[in-house]
Amino acid sequence: MSTLTGGARPSNSKASQRRRVAIAEATLALLRARNAAEVAVSDIAAEAGVSVATVYNLVGRKDQILAGVIDGYVHRVSVELVKQPPATELVQAASVVITTAVDAALSDPLPLRAVVREPGTLNLVQTKGMGVDQLIEPRLCAAGASLGEAREVAQLIVYGFWGTIVSWALGLISDARFRDDAELVTKRLVLGTFGTERQGG
Repeated sequence: MSTLTGGARPSNSKASQRRRVAIAEATLALLRARNAAEVAVSDIAAEAGVSVATVYNLVGRKDQILAGVIDGYVHRVSVELVKQPPATELVQAASVVITTAVDAALSDPLPLRAVVREPGTLNLVQTKGMGVDQLIEPRLCAAGASLGEAREVAQLIVYGFWGTIVSWALGLISDARFRDDAELVTKRLVLGTFGTERQGG
């Protein structure tokens, strides 16, 4: 989970940063054991060993804390993507982001599932498409797409991926189906936008 930011009295002191890390780790620990609706700010504070006021001052409300879970997830995806070589084909360029995102979700599924299952807590507008579109765009451009094309298809892929991740979080599809469906949606959207000619065949 990336360092949480926000709160009524944000501070960048080392002590505040340590407390934010503790709050983030406490949130993940609680979400591995409970649904998001069952986790209160007071529970997070107790688990982190800080006061409730400290949580509000350094991080913010519960919805901001849960948004931090999504931010941390996207951060993990971006870190893993650095290890991946650039793709020369458009489908591969988009697919590597989505498969990396699936792998990140499956590596620690319970907190992400808990947040995604929470009705009304997060949506695509609040999370800016979960940030995944910003990971797809430059890879598509590097593989030959224009910025406008890359932006359009990246947004469509995120909508498709969000639907897939919600289905997975709700237990409607298995882990294997999550991966297969996410890859299929990505491939269809890229080919539908660019056609096979842009793929070299």
